[in-house]
Amino acid sequence: MPFPKVDKILKASELPSDSKLVSDEILKQAIECEVSEKPFRLIQSELEFYRKHNLPLPKRHPDIRHADRMKFVNPRKLRDRTCAKCGTAIKTSYAPQKPALIYCTACYNKAFF
Repeated sequence: MPFPKVDKILKASELPSDSKLVSDEILKQAIECEVSEKPFRLIQSELEFYRKHNLPLPKRHPDIRHADRMKFVNPRKLRDRTCAKCGTAIKTSYAPQKPALIYCTACYNKAFF
C-alpha cells in the first residue's frame, strides 16, 4: 500500500481520548500505528462514526485491528467432539477445552426449533 499523502503524521499517543475534541483537520493527517508504526488515515464517515458514538479514535492500523478481531474467531479446523445431549460423535470447530455445549444437528433442532 502506498504511503498516504498527508500534511502531518501524528503519533497515536498524541491523539486525545475524546473524538469530539479532534477537528476535521485530522482528515488531512495520518496516524502512526502504535504497534506496526505504519501510517493510516481516517475518512470523513469514520470520523463521524467515532464522534456519534463517543468512541476514541483508533490508534492501530486497520490491518492490526482486523488481526485483533480475528483472534476471537474459531479457527478453521474440525475437531472430534461428542454431542452434549445424546453422546453422538460429531465434528466441530470448537476445541474440546471450550466450555460451550455442543449438540449434534438432531439434538440442536429438537432443543431450539
